[in-house]
Amino acid sequence: MNNPTTPHFSLPLPHPDNLLQQDVSRLANALTAVDTQLYQQQHIQQQQYQAVQEKLRRSRLNQLLGEPLLAL
Repeated sequence: MNNPTTPHFSLPLPHPDNLLQQDVSRLANALTAVDTQLYQQQHIQQQQYQAVQEKLRRSRLNQLLGEPLLAL
């Protein structure tokens, strides 16, 4: 069995010499890995967005109060 992979994440790729049964399993593993990576990236982006929103909220409160009472 040939085991080619993608250049950046080493995800399994199909190969013309492989049996379909072998490649189906390899492609299922690759799609699961991509799904996991996308989920993790989405989670990180949500956390970053929430952190920025909290800093903006604190900044606005500080402006309204006229003093830097809340740490940014």
